[in-house]
Amino acid sequence: MLKQGVIWVVILGLAIWGGGWLRGLAMTPVGEPAPHAIVAGWEGGSQALPQAGQRQLLYLFAPWCQICDLTIDHVDALRESGRAVHLVALSFEDRAEVAEFLDGHPELGPVWLGNNQLARDYQVPAFPAYVIVDEEGSVLARRVGYLPGWALRLYLAWYGV
Repeated sequence: MLKQGVIWVVILGLAIWGGGWLRGLAMTPVGEPAPHAIVAGWEGGSQALPQAGQRQLLYLFAPWCQICDLTIDHVDALRESGRAVHLVALSFEDRAEVAEFLDGHPELGPVWLGNNQLARDYQVPAFPAYVIVDEEGSVLARRVGYLPGWALRLYLAWYGV
């Protein structure tokens, strides 16, 4: 009984990982230049993304996305630990929708407000989307969907973020 349970957990884990990888294939191709945009800061200001000269993770989320609600805190913890991580809200109607989402995550670092054009440029098929960009501005990797904190740490370490 225990053996069957372990086998099913492994199969389910591989299915979740593989599904995110397959959906990621529909996004901006690896090796292509990452789309550039000037994004507004939630608390003011603006910033160019991706930033030049550093490997970084662009975490593209939607405020209505339940998986984003589960994962954004451990993504932000990686930013707090010194990794180049940018939280970018996409697919929202207005600032009130983003505000409601952020109320549930009061400790988040800087949040950037993307737009529908940025979502189209990155060809985001689902949320959350993880895009790793290198120092020259090329897409190194991308995936979509749930990633537990430990798997995200491994993913970023593999790509040197």
